[in-house]
Amino acid sequence: MSHERLSGLDALRGIAALCVVGLHANAVYSQTLPTWFTKGYLGVDFFLMLSGYLMARITEPRLASGLTAASFIKARYLRFWKVVALSSLVGIPYLWWRTQHDPAWFAGAFAANMVFLPFPADNVLFPLNVPVWTILAELLANALHVTILWRLRTAWLGGLVLLAGLATIAAAIDYGSLDVGARPGNWTYAPPRILLAYGLGILLWRCGLSGRAPRLPAALVLVAMPLAMLASWHSGYRAWPFDLAFVVALCPLVILGALHITAGNALTRLSADLSFPLFAVHVPALELAKHLGFAAPYGLALAFVLAWAILWWTKPGAQRMEPLKH
Repeated sequence: MSHERLSGLDALRGIAALCVVGLHANAVYSQTLPTWFTKGYLGVDFFLMLSGYLMARITEPRLASGLTAASFIKARYLRFWKVVALSSLVGIPYLWWRTQHDPAWFAGAFAANMVFLPFPADNVLFPLNVPVWTILAELLANALHVTILWRLRTAWLGGLVLLAGLATIAAAIDYGSLDVGARPGNWTYAPPRILLAYGLGILLWRCGLSGRAPRLPAALVLVAMPLAMLASWHSGYRAWPFDLAFVVALCPLVILGALHITAGNALTRLSADLSFPLFAVHVPALELAKHLGFAAPYGLALAFVLAWAILWWTKPGAQRMEPLKH
């Protein structure tokens, strides 16, 4: 049961990635695009929760059967690195402009980014490719999972997640939102945010909620996240309680609701496959397009074309020839 294709979750991956793309497209083209997805950063919390859920569902049984933490972390790092490295190369021209042609600053930021290490500069942790902070967060959460969290009894894990939730509320009240982690000035607020979303994902599986998932209309499940973000923008309500409700209520609901969506097709598979390359490459692509003088639609088109190319290049040979085939 743990290894079947989860078509609803495949579709949600792509939808969450598009929400994050919307956030950064507005940031890069702030003078020309509407601020519809100012809450797009909450797509990160969805990805963390989904990662925790799938790790508990698929990887914990493999750990119990003999998979070592070291081998998993190595394979995970290499999988992430291939996509991030190719994506970040796109940002080299922008990084050269951003560093004002300073060779030492450029070399340090580039080298750090390529091994997933922060290089605080210009008010971001990863000047070459800002979303890499999220990829590092997931990698660290996965490493914590396979070394410690999978051994914790569910009650102890629930207590840890509760503490993370309380710390997240305190951080959200202090900072004003959950848009934390990407900048030197707010990265200290990120650990409880990461652990809350990721830990809730583990608990969704551990507590047997998958078998009691609510049956909701498929269309509602798929549009719930972007619809909630648009409602926040339209109403003007963007305070931290919205962020918290999105993470602890809406994200679990859409993950569980998506488990009833079983009619997969080439589009849902592509949504899953393309989501990570798109997430990794879209900011460098948008920044490059803008600094070359191209408007937002061209920057977005470039992001999708590059994501497809990276997907094709990083797939194993047989899959590379037929990227849409199940």
